[in-house]
Amino acid sequence: MTREVAALKFILIPVKDLSRANERLASVLSKKQRTELAYVMLEDVFSAVANSKLADNKVIVTVDRKAEKMALQEGFDVIREENQLGESSSVDLAIQVCRKMGAKSVLVIPGDAPLVTGKDLDFVLEKEKKGKSVVLVPSEDELGTNAILRKPPDSIPSLFGNDSFRKHREEAERRYVPYEVYKNLNISIDIDKPEDIDTFSLYGSHTKTYKKLLDLGLIKKKPESRPTAAI
Repeated sequence: MTREVAALKFILIPVKDLSRANERLASVLSKKQRTELAYVMLEDVFSAVANSKLADNKVIVTVDRKAEKMALQEGFDVIREENQLGESSSVDLAIQVCRKMGAKSVLVIPGDAPLVTGKDLDFVLEKEKKGKSVVLVPSEDELGTNAILRKPPDSIPSLFGNDSFRKHREEAERRYVPYEVYKNLNISIDIDKPEDIDTFSLYGSHTKTYKKLLDLGLIKKKPESRPTAAI
C-alpha cells in the first residue's frame, strides 16, 4: 500500500520476517521468545519514528504481515514484499518507491534499535545538506550502519551486513559523494547478540523492550535507591 504525498524527507524502516528474527540470541531465548522480543523492539522504534518532527513521511518495507498491521496503525505507509529479500535489496527497492512518492532524501534505520527517540532521528535529519550527501551513524562496535541518510535516496547503494559502515564510507568516496559520520548512543545500541543486552540495560529502563527483557529474565530490575538516614 502506498499513497502519493508531496514530501521531501522520508524515514524508512526495513522489517524482515520477525518469526526468524534475532537468531544470534538463540543461546538465551527460544524461537517464540525471540519473535516476541522482536515485535516489542519494533514497537519502540515505531514510537520514535512517529515522534519525529522533521520527517515528512514514514514508511516500512516488509514481508511480515503483523509488522505491516502495526505500521498502518501508526499511520505509516507500507511497501509490501511478497518474498523475503536481503536487507540491502529490500531497502534499495523501497527507496525507488519512496522516490516515486516524492522523497528527496531517505533516512534508513533498523527495527532493532529500541533506544532511538524522535529527537535522535531529527538530529540526523537536521544534518542533511543542500546538495548530494550521505550521513552515517555507526553501530556501537562501528562495524554496522545503524542509520544512513542519503540525498538523493539512491546516491549510493545499500551495503548492509558485515562491515557495512566501512563499505558505505568507501562507496561514498568511490562515487565522490560527500559524507559525514555522527555518533549517537541511542541509535548505535541495537540488540542483536546476548552481550548487547547488558549494554542496553544500562540505558533502556524507559522502554517497552526493557520490560520485556525483565519478563524474559534476561535482566534484573535495578534496586531502588533508598534515602540515607540522617545522623
